[in-house]
Amino acid sequence: MAKPAAGALAAIAMLVSPTFSAGQNAPQGTSAPSPTAGPSFKECRNCPEMVFVPAGTFMMGSPAGEPDRRENEPYQQVTIGRPFAMARTEVTWDQWEACVRDRWCDGAGVEHALRANEDGTPNAAFVDWGRGTRPVVGVSWFDAQTFAGWLNWKTGEDDAYRLPSEAEWEYAARAGTTTPYPWGHELDHNYGNFGIPGPGLGGKAEGRDQWADQTAPVASFPANAFGLHDMHGNVFEWVEDCYEADRAHAPADGSPNREGNCANRVFRDGTFLSNPYMQRSARRGAPYPSTLRGRNYLGFRVAKTLD
Repeated sequence: MAKPAAGALAAIAMLVSPTFSAGQNAPQGTSAPSPTAGPSFKECRNCPEMVFVPAGTFMMGSPAGEPDRRENEPYQQVTIGRPFAMARTEVTWDQWEACVRDRWCDGAGVEHALRANEDGTPNAAFVDWGRGTRPVVGVSWFDAQTFAGWLNWKTGEDDAYRLPSEAEWEYAARAGTTTPYPWGHELDHNYGNFGIPGPGLGGKAEGRDQWADQTAPVASFPANAFGLHDMHGNVFEWVEDCYEADRAHAPADGSPNREGNCANRVFRDGTFLSNPYMQRSARRGAPYPSTLRGRNYLGFRVAKTLD
């Protein structure tokens, strides 16, 4: 698909710009009316397909009565003042390898990290599940930033491509819902690549989910109401924010939190090994150092600021 002109992007953005409220006054456990999936665009052959996400207000975090909630999920109203775009899927190996070919992304470094233990010795447990349209894994937060920089270079943008903020990520994942999962109160393997019931971790195949101990190709499950796939399950996704347990300094406008521990960055989503607690919309990933590579369950997706 050819790159849309700036004027066309602005015109489409106006179509999705009306603000909607995602349950800030709704009773606990109910859902606001479902929004409509927005239009999409793709700006180069190996660029992610981007979906327009409308502005809106929602309740971020988990209410006191939500099962499995944690203290680092404060329940607070956030207003996303302007529409933005979010990648329809997690960044894939095909997309990552295009960045490597252009000598922006460090393919050799990520590959070494996946195949080695933390002490540098070979990882005997390493299994290559295949590449292509599976999500890229093993990348650090800095690797994700480099990929976003490559997209800006590739498309001639001025820092428009970026990682989503934590608030934008949860807003996009909920897509107008207030229940623990966008489809309801219980984990359902027809909606994502999820793990065992817990309390531990491990792969499980059930229903549409046929991938027990590995990632699934992106978009193997239905999209949410915004048109986004795999916002729950498959792999963890890096976001922009510094980690602050109580989000006390997090902006109410949905922009990234620059306070707290900025050596560690937040990741969201669950994985193919994660239990139901970890798959909830409100769940915040335990922070990893932004330099960390080699985790075969950790990837990312990109967002884009719209003019």
